[in-house]
Amino acid sequence: MEKQFPSRLRFNLGFLLEASLGTSRTIELAYPTIQVAADLTLTPLTGAFVVTRTGEGIYVSGLLKSQLEITCVRCLENGHVAASLQIDDLFYYPPATAPEGEFVVGEDGFIDLAPLVRELAILEIPIQPICKPDCRGLCVECGKNLNEGSCDCQQERIDPRLATLRQLLDE
Repeated sequence: MEKQFPSRLRFNLGFLLEASLGTSRTIELAYPTIQVAADLTLTPLTGAFVVTRTGEGIYVSGLLKSQLEITCVRCLENGHVAASLQIDDLFYYPPATAPEGEFVVGEDGFIDLAPLVRELAILEIPIQPICKPDCRGLCVECGKNLNEGSCDCQQERIDPRLATLRQLLDE
């Protein structure tokens, strides 16, 4: 079994649990690179968030910025897309009061933002990511990346059954 290291997005907010309602702190992040989960690494992760003591737990709000690595659907090359992760969530305390599936403050006073950041980052990935707006993609005949130059394939291949329609377009 692979050894799992503690999350670098785990914060001790026990002091806030003992504070009066409305007490808040700002936490700034500036990670050059951070592995949020086994399947997600963010480079960089910067921004700030505010943690506030409420009657139900700790409210976390803020904005984090990062770059997500993507694979272009047109040319299959790796690329990056900017991501703005808007955090706006409540971590319930005590954990027994949390509705099912909600985030909780651990009994030790720690919160782990990694699952939330992972969720928000994955939602920022476009359905059809492209490396750049003018990506030309791959040649459908030979598979050459058209961003690197044109290929020698004949572009005007037409089904002989549709040749008469082509003549109408040419007129």
